[in-house]
Amino acid sequence: MRPVRLGCSGIHGGSAVTDGHGRPVLLAGNPVVGRIAAEIARVAPGAAKGVVAVSGGRDSMALMVATSVMVAANQSMTCTVAHVHHHQRPEADDECELVRRTAASLGLAFELRHLEVDPGEPPSSLREARYRELLDVAIATGSSWIATAHQAQDQLETVLLAMVRGAGPAGLVGMGSVRALGEDILLVRPMLEVDRAEVTALCEQAGVVWCDDPGNEDPGTLRGLLRRDVLPVLESMRPGVAKRLSATREIRQAAADALKAAVLAPFEGAWPRAALAALPMGLRRATLHAAATALAGGADGIGSEPIRAAARAVADTRMHRRCYELGCGVELTLEAAHVRIDGARSQPEMEAHPPR
Repeated sequence: MRPVRLGCSGIHGGSAVTDGHGRPVLLAGNPVVGRIAAEIARVAPGAAKGVVAVSGGRDSMALMVATSVMVAANQSMTCTVAHVHHHQRPEADDECELVRRTAASLGLAFELRHLEVDPGEPPSSLREARYRELLDVAIATGSSWIATAHQAQDQLETVLLAMVRGAGPAGLVGMGSVRALGEDILLVRPMLEVDRAEVTALCEQAGVVWCDDPGNEDPGTLRGLLRRDVLPVLESMRPGVAKRLSATREIRQAAADALKAAVLAPFEGAWPRAALAALPMGLRRATLHAAATALAGGADGIGSEPIRAAARAVADTRMHRRCYELGCGVELTLEAAHVRIDGARSQPEMEAHPPR
């Protein structure tokens, strides 16, 4: 089968100089490879066995190339390429075969998992199902980390979508470089500060071709609309915008953590009204928003206007009982001495402590 670059004209890629195992030796000094290797070593130090999730797109193919170079340089390290076959598009068989052949040419083990899902399932359900399959591969191979190829543009899209939803500071942080996926198994994203141009250059230097999924730029989806109409404009306004945003993630995380520590968590679903009124307006709104989001299970559907109105009312001089519908079934009740919140869950998912 001839490797294909779907959604484009022709095959993209050149020829690479390889070692006896087919690994592209001229990439050892590539700065992107070095960055990926350093990030994996940082978040999973000493972890010799890993899984690389490869769909066949250029991002994951670049990640596979980089990890093959890491394996060539470290004889104690092993990586398994994992491909999850979704059976949802006609091109899926070609993508699977391309990943299998490329992994073999790079001297990497290959594991295939099949995922039968309802095409109508939301993307979040599909993503969780895919992670379960990847976790199964990690367990089967004795691996302690799973690497995915999310890169800087993906991070920018994630933050922009959070802004569109009206997410709070925590939502604007974006994807983290590491999180626990299973017991003693980490999900790592070593390419968050690598942009699409660098990914393409790495694939071309390695002589690796890839499959472009046309659905990734479908304007019928929010991400597709961003990729087609918004990201090119942002890039023209400020070249390198995706990498700039990714590079400041730790700052946004610190700000979100500081705000989380500053909000006043409710005790048994209530605050003393005087304690809330003493907070600055912004922190008071953040406190109400955090509690409402915890009850609702997310920020989607929580209204900013009712939270603003309730936060203002907390500090006024009127003592009569008032109720505010914050969204998603969450209700805030303002009384003379207390402010109560309840809704979809019995207790907010926050660290409760007696208000001071």
